[in-house]
Order: sequence, then structure tokens, then C-alpha cells
Amino acid sequence: MIYSKPAYDDRFYYFLQADYGLKGVTLYKYFPEKELEEVAKFSLDEVDLYNLQIVGQKVHVISQNSEVFKCYYPEKMSFALNANETVELITDDRVILEAWIEEGWDDENDCATDEYKFYDKVIVKDFDGNTISEEVGSIHQAADGTYWMA
Repeated sequence: MIYSKPAYDDRFYYFLQADYGLKGVTLYKYFPEKELEEVAKFSLDEVDLYNLQIVGQKVHVISQNSEVFKCYYPEKMSFALNANETVELITDDRVILEAWIEEGWDDENDCATDEYKFYDKVIVKDFDGNTISEEVGSIHQAADGTYWMA
């Protein structure tokens, strides 16, 4: 069995358990020393195990690679990603991504030019993958679970 990194939401810890013998993935909700509850189950055929994780202010089970983002729980959605984009957060009606931007790279000589710049950009999309906004910065999570942009 393999376990995901836990996520904390609404006084509970959530984690994924992949059981290759049973060919399934289970999302659990846990209140320490009190309660362990199965929230959702997926067969290995239903999910892409590459970068399978929990994100969001509410718990969302997702996977992503350099081409596509997929959400399996609590609702299903997917859309194309660029190779430099990563889903960081899902809110009630938005998917928030970070993209690394590299400008001024000389591909022919494989080196940075004098105009080289590297920075992050926060991209907000709707659940269909349509871009709503873009802004230079990055997303961070505070100790209390809230998110902020710097």
C-alpha cells in the first residue's frame, strides 16, 4: 500500500491510500484518535496515478501531468495544461494554477542571455479550462490553511 501526503480541511485530515492488491484508491477522512471514514473509492482504471494528490480549500482528488489536469472528486472535470503549469488550488468555482515563465533563453546555445528572466505567474481558470485572469506571483498556504498570493 501507498499513502499520499495528508491534507487538512474542516478539522479533519484527509489522505489517499492506494492498494495495488485490491486495485483501488480510497480517500479517507480522519479525526485523530476518534474517527476514520471512507469518503470515496476509485478503481485503478478510473484514475491516473501520476501526480495523484489532494488539493483545494475543499478536498479535491486530482492528477496532473505536463499535458492534462483531471479532477476525480468531488466532481469530475479535466482540461489541457501547458508543460509549465501546475494546479495548486481549487476553490468553489475556480482552478488556480502556477506557471513558471522563462524569458530570454537562447535555445540554440542552451544558455541564458543578458535579458534572461525567470518568474511565476498565477493563472485562474474556470472548470472548463477557460482563463479568467493571470497575474505575476505565486500561491502560498499559511499555517492556518488559508492561501495567499505573493
